[in-house]
Amino acid sequence: MSRLALSLLALAALTTSTIAVSGCGKTVERVDQNTVVDLSGDWNDVDSKQTAEAMIADSLKRPWADDFRTKKTRNPTVKVGRVVVRTDGDVINTEIFTNDLVREFINSGKVDVVASTNDTDQTRAERADQDKNASEATRKEGFQEQGSDFLLTGSIGVQNDQEGSEKVKFYSVDLKLTDVQSQRQVWIGNKKIKKIVKR
Repeated sequence: MSRLALSLLALAALTTSTIAVSGCGKTVERVDQNTVVDLSGDWNDVDSKQTAEAMIADSLKRPWADDFRTKKTRNPTVKVGRVVVRTDGDVINTEIFTNDLVREFINSGKVDVVASTNDTDQTRAERADQDKNASEATRKEGFQEQGSDFLLTGSIGVQNDQEGSEKVKFYSVDLKLTDVQSQRQVWIGNKKIKKIVKR
């Protein structure tokens, strides 16, 4: 075998081994969805789920829902509105959090939940389409929506502090439940999360 052929063969073997070594640097492991995984200390799925569970449970222990049920003889209807993030750097997907809030309200069986503004836009467009294209027997009429009695809104405040290799991640979640008709605030809740990250 010529010297050139040997050199090409050695180069091919080296390239193959380099690719194999670099390809071994990443592993993926599936874990149970309830497993707590905190890599960076940033807000994550566990923070969202635990915060929603704790705050909705607290809200339903307060008198507003029972008072409403006594007066109106039905469950109160709640719409989950916007939750804003007050931070300069952290990226928090608030849709995941608001979905967790909706899920906790619905699963409680103590309140009815109506669609968010984004969802109502889609259902109203669907009704408009049905007005033109659906049969009379299956067409959904307008002006039949269930109005909300209470609106849940809130914010997530983030405060980070760092000294050397140690960082503190602090989150303060505030939620407010407002009577849509009277503007009276019937419940205000707060949950704080603090994490220490050491590098």
